[in-house]
Amino acid sequence: MKVGLHTRLRAGAEARYDEYHARVWPGVLAGMRKVGIRSWVIFRDGLDLFHYVECEDYDRAMAALREDPLDRQWQAEMTPLMEVAHDLSGSGSDRLKLIFDLDWTPAQS
Repeated sequence: MKVGLHTRLRAGAEARYDEYHARVWPGVLAGMRKVGIRSWVIFRDGLDLFHYVECEDYDRAMAALREDPLDRQWQAEMTPLMEVAHDLSGSGSDRLKLIFDLDWTPAQS
């Protein structure tokens, strides 16, 4: 499963956000892999963050991370930096619509 997300930083939080993500806590990375996340890439354009996630089941992975104490601590560190945070509720409100994928064919839909 491929998922795109859009979040937004608070003005002035760019350097701190970049610093955190240059050194993501090893336990957070292990927790993400444990719930089936194979890849999580973040691109930043000014305050806008674009996330690309590959996993078996995004909703299931997010539900599991909501129960992970270390991930909750990481999210508590990130929340003050965010104007529009990653929606961990499972509602999918921050997901981007997939328009094109070089590897996608109609038979895969």
